[in-house]
Amino acid sequence: MIKVGLDQTPPMVGLALRFSTAALVLGGIILWKRRKVPFDRASIQNYLVVGLITMAISYLCTYWAEKFISSGLTSILWAALPIAVGVFARFMIPDERMRHVQILAVILSLAGVIAILSDQQLIFSPEMLLGGLIALTGVVISALSNVFLKIRSKPYDSLALTAMAMAIAAGVHLIGATVFGEWRKLVWDFKNIGSATYLGIFGSAIAFYFFYDLLKQINVVKLSLVTFITPVFATLIGAYWLKEIITWREIAGMIFIFVGLFLYDWNKYLVLIKIRSRRNPHARKN
Repeated sequence: MIKVGLDQTPPMVGLALRFSTAALVLGGIILWKRRKVPFDRASIQNYLVVGLITMAISYLCTYWAEKFISSGLTSILWAALPIAVGVFARFMIPDERMRHVQILAVILSLAGVIAILSDQQLIFSPEMLLGGLIALTGVVISALSNVFLKIRSKPYDSLALTAMAMAIAAGVHLIGATVFGEWRKLVWDFKNIGSATYLGIFGSAIAFYFFYDLLKQINVVKLSLVTFITPVFATLIGAYWLKEIITWREIAGMIFIFVGLFLYDWNKYLVLIKIRSRRNPHARKN
């Protein structure tokens, strides 16, 4: 949907519309439920970090990158998010130290990223290579923000955090789009407005509320594994709907990244298999 909207919507305008929609939806829910939005020092810091780093800067990188590369390739590069989170968590969260197998997982995933970026289409197209590097920059920035939020000692209100972060990001991009004269380039049609509305409601308000609510309860690396799902659907939909071409190097790179993701948490998968085997001994015999 980002790719569809970017056809005739400048990046900052698209982000301004997206996050404004999300802020209005979440703000309406807060008013309806009569929820109090905390404005203590810790909460304001959380709003600023998520709003500026994740929503404003990281997503600007993603939108800008998709001006040059396909939606499928962007989503494949975003599959490296758990690895970036794992590296930051290694140094910032005492309980999430990296084991040797996790270091191997990082190396495999980096090999996957290198394989993708070594694709001839990217090497011989400076714009496409730049787009890939910008997308990876957005991934690293987002990972840092997620780990920062995880190490915060004071619990936060997920609804308030998401709403305020969206409002801050909307303000940043509204100002940016105005300063750089992007508004006059927007084509006000159903495709562009529909894309921004969909991304605002489903891709921002709902998705990030769930994400930040789960972040309080789940290991940050494990939660970031949700990006494992994105490349598969984004690549298939992009190929079918937008007629995007998928290269063998992109597929190989995605496999390397997925293997790295599996190795990063492979002990838990083995435990899960053993538990299921114990619960169903008949199936084990068969």
